[in-house]
Amino acid sequence: MGFLIDLACFLLVPVICWRLVRGAVPMAVLPILTGLAVAIAADRFGFDKSVLGPSKWGETIGWFGVLILAFSAGLETRITANPGPRPGGRVVTTALVGVALPFAVGFVVILSGAMNMVLAQPAGVSSLLSASAIGLCLAVSALPVLVGIVRELPMEDRPLGNLSLRIAALDDAILWIGLAALLFLHKGEADSLFAGGLPQAGAIAVFAAMIAVRRRFVDRLPDHMLISGALGIAYLAAGAWATSMLGLHELLGAYFTGMLAPRQLAERLHPEALGKLALFGLSPLFFAHRGLSIDGAVVTAEALGAALALLLLAGLSKVAAVHIAPPAADMQMTERTRLGLLLQCKGLMEIVAATILVQAGLITPTVFAVLVTLALISTTLTVPLFRSVSRARAMQRKPAG
Repeated sequence: MGFLIDLACFLLVPVICWRLVRGAVPMAVLPILTGLAVAIAADRFGFDKSVLGPSKWGETIGWFGVLILAFSAGLETRITANPGPRPGGRVVTTALVGVALPFAVGFVVILSGAMNMVLAQPAGVSSLLSASAIGLCLAVSALPVLVGIVRELPMEDRPLGNLSLRIAALDDAILWIGLAALLFLHKGEADSLFAGGLPQAGAIAVFAAMIAVRRRFVDRLPDHMLISGALGIAYLAAGAWATSMLGLHELLGAYFTGMLAPRQLAERLHPEALGKLALFGLSPLFFAHRGLSIDGAVVTAEALGAALALLLLAGLSKVAAVHIAPPAADMQMTERTRLGLLLQCKGLMEIVAATILVQAGLITPTVFAVLVTLALISTTLTVPLFRSVSRARAMQRKPAG
């Protein structure tokens, strides 16, 4: 019975709401918003939120779904990151500056103590690591959500949208590498990577094997759904196991495994469809449960103010980064702004990153609530802001009179 209640509240309700608003609010936002609303209501009205979830089966299904979602995001980079010629030096520079500038702004603001009333660091955690964790969340661009947004853009905006995907793919790779580094430093395992015996050696061997065989045998296998599906499951399971053996989060393994998968396998697994299955049918339970796990008492006016302040800093920094280091020297100022607005979308990637960080103890539950709120607002505002600037550009292009 508990599982059915869990499904009804945190899977069916978000999907129904998404249909009612006709997709105006991204599906990435609604599950965690549902869970957060229940958590706040439980605190304000004094009822036991555990009667609604999470159930054991619901948590398992949600966890499996978010692993598939991370895996599909990695697969997307194999397809979208190289749709034609390889990204040039300027595109790579845009991606690097687009991560570095928001990260630096967030790092300095948090380290200065300007928001310590709300964003205090966890006990026993270095202030440098805590500030780095928040800065990394401010720097992320949401590749999976951007894929959906770009597919809904008018045809004349598709080239700019595809460019944003190439940059976001690089940003995502930097995010996951940064997360891995933070977890190693936090757990004190950076100097003992090879001191864990056979399991850690086996984990490293798994990733080495994936790199070695990525172009060797997949193209020789029959293009059959069952074969491709079995190979995809094997890749996902091996990557999740390997990162867990290295003391990292399984989601890191799921994402990196997708990135390391042979391009032919990525195409056969259809990451767009795979991502939609996870997004609508499985992972809503995971994200709703994360929202439900937030203490409703920490969602205060101060926390909302901090989220809005960080959103403003992160968004302006991302747009400024594109203006400072555009992917093309002759790109017009309005086009740089529109590209920056697409890239400031946080989506699921920030929520996943914040979930990993709070579970590792690098950020507090209050900071997690602030970052989730920031991600929700950022994702919801991306399309309206992009359309607003696009309309202003169209008006300027009309001949006078």
